[in-house]
Amino acid sequence: MKSHQVLDRTARFMCWAYVLGGMLAAHCGLNSARNGAPWYAAGLFAVSLLLGVAVAREYTAADERRAAAVRAERAARLRAQQDDAALGWADLERSCCLRAWESHGTEHDTHHCTRKDQAA
Repeated sequence: MKSHQVLDRTARFMCWAYVLGGMLAAHCGLNSARNGAPWYAAGLFAVSLLLGVAVAREYTAADERRAAAVRAERAARLRAQQDDAALGWADLERSCCLRAWESHGTEHDTHHCTRKDQAA
């Protein structure tokens, strides 16, 4: 869970950095346009638009990372449950001489078992 928080904090920091950089580029572009440098202004406005795209992409990437982490956690939980179930059946099969606990209606004492009933 801690890794999710780090990713969110990093994504948030990057978004703020992109927004502030885009605002600075737009401000510089506006000053360039006022001072008679239209090509510089156009370039700086293009940079500010690219930084806006970067903000949108960072949000999308953060959502994808969060979804991938949730999928990985679910898969790990499912594998752990399957492993526990498999171990449980294996323990039952190995625990006594009677295969699959077949006692044929008699009480089977596992502490005093002679293993005569074990299948060869």
